Amino acid sequence: MTKSSKKEPVKEQPKEEFKPKKNFSLRLSKQEIVHLRDLFGVLLPPDMRSTISQSLAASQERSLVESKLWGKIISLCNEAEIPMGDDAPDFVVTISGPPQLGIFEMVSEDEQTIVDIAKRMIEEEEDSEEE
Repeated sequence: MTKSSKKEPVKEQPKEEFKPKKNFSLRLSKQEIVHLRDLFGVLLPPDMRSTISQSLAASQERSLVESKLWGKIISLCNEAEIPMGDDAPDFVVTISGPPQLGIFEMVSEDEQTIVDIAKRMIEEEEDSEEE
């Protein structure tokens, strides 16, 4: 028998159990819908091609959920006659001042130890307040 004519046994895939998805109601005011629209539309640098919502969804493998939720927000905006697209304001994340930098001792990578920078900064801040 050649490799191409060799048949492997077909494994049965377990049948997916389809449970009805439970939906929850959320009553929103017009201003709350505007806030959601704006929040979902905040663009990220450097190229301003993706939003915070899209980036979070991608990192958590929930892009489809984010897309469906955005579609629901668009429907709500249309129903409430809230401007969308070019008629809505755009928001971006950007630097608003010089970054605050600090110098910290690196711990040996061999030990797989990670320096808890936040804890160290808090301790230094508390020490300076006590003085």
